[in-house]
Amino acid sequence: MGKDAWAPLVEVTRAYQFSAAHRMHNPRFSPADNARIYGRCNNPNGHGHTYRLEVTIRGRVSRQTGQVEGGPTLDAVVRAQVIQRFDRMNLDPLITSADGPTSTAEALAALIWRILDGALVAGQLCHLRLEETPSNFFELDRDDLNRPSRPAITTPADRGQKVIPA
Repeated sequence: MGKDAWAPLVEVTRAYQFSAAHRMHNPRFSPADNARIYGRCNNPNGHGHTYRLEVTIRGRVSRQTGQVEGGPTLDAVVRAQVIQRFDRMNLDPLITSADGPTSTAEALAALIWRILDGALVAGQLCHLRLEETPSNFFELDRDDLNRPSRPAITTPADRGQKVIPA
Protein backbone atom coordinates (compact mmCIF):
# COMPACT_ATOMS: atom_id res chain seq x y z
CA MET A 1 0.00 0.00 0.00
CA GLY A 2 1.28 3.45 -0.92
CA LYS A 3 1.52 6.26 1.57
CA ASP A 4 -1.79 7.78 0.36
CA ALA A 5 -3.63 4.51 -0.24
CA TRP A 6 -5.77 5.21 2.83
CA ALA A 7 -7.08 8.46 1.36
CA PRO A 8 -10.64 8.00 0.13
CA LEU A 9 -11.73 9.30 -3.26
CA VAL A 10 -14.40 11.94 -2.57
CA GLU A 11 -16.66 14.07 -4.75
CA VAL A 12 -17.35 17.64 -3.66
CA THR A 13 -20.18 19.68 -5.21
CA ARG A 14 -20.50 23.44 -4.90
CA ALA A 15 -23.41 25.54 -6.19
CA TYR A 16 -23.18 28.99 -7.75
CA GLN A 17 -25.55 31.48 -9.31
CA PHE A 18 -25.28 34.08 -12.05
CA SER A 19 -27.70 36.07 -14.16
CA ALA A 20 -27.35 36.55 -17.89
CA ALA A 21 -29.39 37.40 -20.97
CA HIS A 22 -29.51 35.93 -24.44
CA ARG A 23 -31.55 35.60 -27.61
CA MET A 24 -31.83 32.24 -29.25
CA HIS A 25 -31.39 33.14 -32.90
CA ASN A 26 -29.57 31.25 -35.62
CA PRO A 27 -28.49 33.60 -38.43
CA ARG A 28 -28.63 30.70 -40.89
CA PHE A 29 -32.40 30.40 -40.38
CA SER A 30 -35.07 32.71 -41.75
CA PRO A 31 -36.95 34.95 -39.27
CA ALA A 32 -39.96 32.63 -39.60
CA ASP A 33 -37.86 29.52 -38.90
CA ASN A 34 -36.19 31.17 -35.90
CA ALA A 35 -39.60 32.12 -34.50
CA ARG A 36 -40.94 28.60 -35.10
CA ILE A 37 -37.91 26.78 -33.63
CA TYR A 38 -37.10 29.05 -30.67
CA GLY A 39 -40.54 30.56 -29.96
CA ARG A 40 -40.57 33.32 -27.36
CA CYS A 41 -36.84 32.75 -26.72
CA ASN A 42 -36.25 34.39 -30.12
CA ASN A 43 -37.53 37.76 -28.83
CA PRO A 44 -35.43 40.45 -30.59
CA ASN A 45 -34.88 42.15 -27.20
CA GLY A 46 -33.63 38.92 -25.65
CA HIS A 47 -34.57 37.53 -22.26
CA GLY A 48 -32.76 36.68 -19.06
CA HIS A 49 -32.25 33.84 -16.63
CA THR A 50 -30.77 33.38 -13.21
CA TYR A 51 -28.64 30.32 -13.84
CA ARG A 52 -27.77 27.88 -11.09
CA LEU A 53 -24.48 26.08 -11.63
CA GLU A 54 -23.35 22.99 -9.74
CA VAL A 55 -19.72 21.95 -10.14
CA THR A 56 -18.49 18.60 -8.85
CA ILE A 57 -14.83 17.73 -8.49
CA ARG A 58 -13.35 14.37 -7.53
CA GLY A 59 -10.14 13.85 -5.62
CA ARG A 60 -8.33 12.21 -2.78
CA VAL A 61 -8.61 13.58 0.73
CA SER A 62 -5.38 15.32 1.71
CA ARG A 63 -3.61 13.99 4.79
CA GLN A 64 -2.54 17.52 5.71
CA THR A 65 -5.88 19.34 5.37
CA GLY A 66 -8.51 16.59 5.55
CA GLN A 67 -10.11 18.12 2.43
CA VAL A 68 -10.25 17.09 -1.19
CA GLU A 69 -7.09 18.35 -2.84
CA GLY A 70 -7.95 21.44 -4.87
CA GLY A 71 -11.32 21.78 -3.16
CA PRO A 72 -10.51 24.97 -1.27
CA THR A 73 -9.61 26.74 -4.54
CA LEU A 74 -12.78 25.66 -6.39
CA ASP A 75 -14.76 28.78 -5.40
CA ALA A 76 -12.00 31.11 -6.57
CA VAL A 77 -11.64 29.30 -9.90
CA VAL A 78 -15.40 29.31 -10.59
CA ARG A 79 -15.70 32.98 -9.60
CA ALA A 80 -12.78 34.05 -11.80
CA GLN A 81 -13.46 31.82 -14.79
CA VAL A 82 -17.28 31.68 -14.92
CA ILE A 83 -19.08 34.15 -12.67
CA GLN A 84 -16.98 37.19 -13.59
CA ARG A 85 -17.19 36.25 -17.27
CA PHE A 86 -20.95 35.61 -17.52
CA ASP A 87 -22.76 37.37 -14.63
CA ARG A 88 -24.97 40.25 -15.84
CA MET A 89 -23.75 39.75 -19.38
CA ASN A 90 -25.34 39.19 -22.78
CA LEU A 91 -24.34 35.63 -23.68
CA ASP A 92 -24.80 36.09 -27.42
CA PRO A 93 -21.35 37.57 -28.15
CA LEU A 94 -19.68 35.30 -25.57
CA ILE A 95 -20.85 32.05 -27.16
CA THR A 96 -19.15 31.75 -30.53
CA SER A 97 -20.11 29.69 -33.56
CA ALA A 98 -17.47 27.18 -32.42
CA ASP A 99 -19.60 26.65 -29.27
CA GLY A 100 -22.85 26.19 -31.18
CA PRO A 101 -25.16 27.90 -33.65
CA THR A 102 -26.77 30.07 -30.96
CA SER A 103 -26.59 30.79 -27.24
CA THR A 104 -28.52 27.78 -25.98
CA ALA A 105 -28.02 26.54 -22.43
CA GLU A 106 -26.55 23.37 -23.96
CA ALA A 107 -23.82 25.44 -25.63
CA LEU A 108 -23.27 27.43 -22.43
CA ALA A 109 -22.94 24.26 -20.33
CA ALA A 110 -20.40 22.79 -22.76
CA LEU A 111 -18.44 26.06 -22.80
CA ILE A 112 -18.38 26.24 -18.98
CA TRP A 113 -17.17 22.62 -18.89
CA ARG A 114 -14.27 23.42 -21.24
CA ILE A 115 -13.36 26.55 -19.25
CA LEU A 116 -13.36 24.80 -15.87
CA ASP A 117 -11.77 21.61 -17.13
CA GLY A 118 -8.85 23.71 -18.37
CA ALA A 119 -8.60 25.73 -15.14
CA LEU A 120 -8.78 22.91 -12.59
CA VAL A 121 -6.34 20.08 -11.92
CA ALA A 122 -6.40 17.75 -14.95
CA GLY A 123 -9.26 15.27 -14.71
CA GLN A 124 -10.61 16.69 -11.44
CA LEU A 125 -13.87 18.08 -12.86
CA CYS A 126 -16.28 15.14 -12.89
CA HIS A 127 -19.79 16.62 -13.16
CA LEU A 128 -21.45 19.88 -14.10
CA ARG A 129 -25.11 20.82 -13.93
CA LEU A 130 -26.45 24.08 -15.36
CA GLU A 131 -30.01 24.97 -14.42
CA GLU A 132 -31.63 27.55 -16.67
CA THR A 133 -35.05 27.25 -15.02
CA PRO A 134 -36.28 24.86 -12.31
CA SER A 135 -37.61 22.58 -15.06
CA ASN A 136 -34.86 23.05 -17.66
CA PHE A 137 -31.35 21.87 -16.79
CA PHE A 138 -28.31 20.39 -18.50
CA GLU A 139 -25.73 17.98 -17.15
CA LEU A 140 -22.30 16.89 -18.29
CA ASP A 141 -20.40 14.03 -16.72
CA ARG A 142 -16.75 13.15 -17.31
CA ASP A 143 -17.59 9.45 -17.42
CA ASP A 144 -20.10 10.09 -20.21
CA LEU A 145 -17.67 12.30 -22.11
CA ASN A 146 -15.04 9.55 -22.13
CA ARG A 147 -17.27 6.77 -23.45
CA PRO A 148 -18.54 6.49 -27.01
CA SER A 149 -22.01 7.90 -27.54
CA ARG A 150 -23.16 4.59 -29.00
CA PRO A 151 -22.01 1.09 -28.18
CA ALA A 152 -19.67 -0.32 -30.79
CA ILE A 153 -21.41 -2.85 -33.00
CA THR A 154 -19.27 -5.84 -33.69
CA THR A 155 -19.71 -8.45 -36.36
CA PRO A 156 -19.24 -12.16 -35.70
CA ALA A 157 -15.87 -11.92 -37.47
CA ASP A 158 -14.81 -9.10 -35.09
CA ARG A 159 -15.58 -11.42 -32.17
CA GLY A 160 -13.41 -14.21 -33.66
CA GLN A 161 -16.35 -16.24 -34.92
CA LYS A 162 -16.31 -17.91 -38.27
CA VAL A 163 -18.54 -16.20 -40.80
CA ILE A 164 -20.18 -18.48 -43.32
CA PRO A 165 -21.13 -16.65 -46.54
CA ALA A 166 -24.83 -16.86 -47.39
